[in-house]
Amino acid sequence: MRWFVEISSPGPSAEPPAKLTVEAPQWQPALQKARAMRGDDGSLGNFSIELLDDGYRAVDPVKKLRYVVRKAPDTAELSAGGQAQAEPPKGRPAVTAPPRVAAPPRATPAPAAAPLPSHRVLSSREVAATESSPLTYREYVYVVPEGTSVDLARRVVLDRFEAVKKALDGARGVLVNLAVFDHAYEGKPARAPLVTLSWKDWRGEPEVRPPAPQPSKPAAAPAAPRPASTPPPAQRVVSTPPARSPSSPPPPARSPSSPPPAQRSVSTPPARSPSAPPPRAQAGSNPALKGGVTTTTKSTPPKARVRSAEELMKELEGASTDLHFLSDALEGAEFVVSILSEQLPSELILVWFHDAEKRELVLVRQQGGKHDRLLARMPDRTGLAQAAIANKKALVITDAQRDPRAVDARWKAFGIDPKSIACAPAIGGGKTLGLIEIVNPTGGGRYATTEGNALTYVGKELAEFLTIQGVVLDPEKIRATANKAAAR
Repeated sequence: MRWFVEISSPGPSAEPPAKLTVEAPQWQPALQKARAMRGDDGSLGNFSIELLDDGYRAVDPVKKLRYVVRKAPDTAELSAGGQAQAEPPKGRPAVTAPPRVAAPPRATPAPAAAPLPSHRVLSSREVAATESSPLTYREYVYVVPEGTSVDLARRVVLDRFEAVKKALDGARGVLVNLAVFDHAYEGKPARAPLVTLSWKDWRGEPEVRPPAPQPSKPAAAPAAPRPASTPPPAQRVVSTPPARSPSSPPPPARSPSSPPPAQRSVSTPPARSPSAPPPRAQAGSNPALKGGVTTTTKSTPPKARVRSAEELMKELEGASTDLHFLSDALEGAEFVVSILSEQLPSELILVWFHDAEKRELVLVRQQGGKHDRLLARMPDRTGLAQAAIANKKALVITDAQRDPRAVDARWKAFGIDPKSIACAPAIGGGKTLGLIEIVNPTGGGRYATTEGNALTYVGKELAEFLTIQGVVLDPEKIRATANKAAAR
């Protein structure tokens, strides 16, 4: 199979794009061959990959190069060095000296591997690719006997993955999510899965994650007697950070201003069940936005935690697996708010879905602000929304008071004074599906490149999820699910 690989770099002073024609069985080997022809044999680990309608786009953030890979006709002329490895000519076998074979040392045979435990499918979801949704999606939840070890569960999920992958042989643009539980359930599981697996064929090998470690609870000190008229303090409910791979570094210690784990009620986001969200603000009214709700309360966002860019991305990557096990778009929006409130705590967090017919964005989830604008609408062709959608990645405003793109009457409707804003689109299959905005980091400061990269990643994961699920714009359903989430 032959492929066109176009290589370009951004900027007005960049060199003209280079176009190579190579031969490879799939698009990823074609990309690697084109890079090797230019003397670059590094891995694709840091690349961002985007599925196009007619191919793939890969961006190297280190060398600031963009690669666009598309299928070429079989008659396309190959670039020098782009051909597949030639077979040796027939009739002229190569003459080589026979290798010296040493007698192998006697060794004790390795013990036979334990047989796989019995397992069955608890739930499944299969979505075929279409012109409007180019992803092929497979989701399976398996149940093994209680007491099964994590190692055996890992072998089960890898065995099932090979079967799913074989059944999808030849498909491109494939997203697979698998989970193994040690108990059957309906609705919300009693415990986290033993192991989960996520595979995106454009990113290489699958990611297998064990369950998140549960925090140990120190012995509670005797509580002082409380007057009968004084109600107990409310506790925040937050989601447990996503499962980490064995190589992930432990999270840094919390700052003294952060509440200790003993003061938090923790819940793990289960498969096909939304993560328990942090408290949400209630609603308010302002004519600057259409369709808002009208009650108001105050919300106190969690304190920001200091961590490296690598740790932040690892935690967000772990969370993406849980996102894809949720059952509908609004659960996904709730989960995004929950994850951002934990990883990028902000004064205001907004998730919008796109109404393609009206060219408007509809607010489906909000945390923070003095006034809740649930169901508010804004045009997708103005302000930050237009800039972020055109940018196709997060737009970071470090000084909202001086940037004209951030000047918007809607901030007054939310009851906040923006100082720094980060805004990322959710774009899938070349279509705008939604938008995520965070305003004013908790504890002060400004958003920077780290937060922008993190929000770009969350936007891409939400786009993949919405490509499978579709957006929900029904006002009654949006309001009902938001009220249900706030009551938890």
